[in-house]
Amino acid sequence: MQPCQKFVLIASPRTGSQALNRHLNQYDGMVMHGEVFNSTFVGLRNDYHEKMNLPREAVEVRDADPEQFIARIFDDPVARFVGFHLFPEQTRPAILPVLEDDSVKKLWLVRNPVASFLSLLEAEASGVWTVDASEPLPAGDDRKKVRFDIDRFNSYLNELNLFRAKIKSVLFETGQPYFPIHYGDIADPLVGNAIIAYLGGSQRLDRFKT
Repeated sequence: MQPCQKFVLIASPRTGSQALNRHLNQYDGMVMHGEVFNSTFVGLRNDYHEKMNLPREAVEVRDADPEQFIARIFDDPVARFVGFHLFPEQTRPAILPVLEDDSVKKLWLVRNPVASFLSLLEAEASGVWTVDASEPLPAGDDRKKVRFDIDRFNSYLNELNLFRAKIKSVLFETGQPYFPIHYGDIADPLVGNAIIAYLGGSQRLDRFKT
C-alpha cells in the first residue's frame, strides 16, 4: 500500500474552495476536508465527523489540542491523499509546523480579489453561500445588487495580502514549491488530474460529477 500524501489547500473565502473540494473528493483515495480550523465549526468531510467522533460543533475539543487534532487528520489508514483548507483567519501556532513541513504538499487557490469581495457581498445579500463554480452565474436582474464599500474592500485586501505574504515567506524560507490553482480552472478535470499527479497519483478523470 502506498503511503498517504499529506497536503493543505491555501485559499481564502469566495475563491471556489468548496467546489474544488467536491471535485477532488471524486478521485480514488482522496480525503479532502474543508475548513477544519474555522472559528465556529470543525470542517471535516461529512463522513469523518462520525469516524473521528468529532461533531461539527466540537470547536472546544479541537482547540484543546490542535496539534493532536492535525495529527489525527493526517493519520488516516484508508486515505491515499489527505488534506484540509487553510484560510487567512485560521492561521495559528499549530499550523506553522504544517507549513514548514515539506512532506506536506501545498496547493494554492486564488481568485481576483475584487471578484471574491463582490462574491462575498452578494452572498451576504442573498444568503446563498455555496455555488458550484461549474454553474453559470445569475445574469442581470437575477443577481443581487450590492454596495461596494471601498473602505471595507481595502481592509479585506490588506488582510488578504498579509496572509499571502506570510505564507509565501514560510514557503520561501523552507524552499518549498506549491501548486497554483486559479478560480476559473477548478471545474476543469485536466487541472484536477494535474493536482492528483502533483500529489503523486496517476488517476485521470474525463469530467467531474455535479
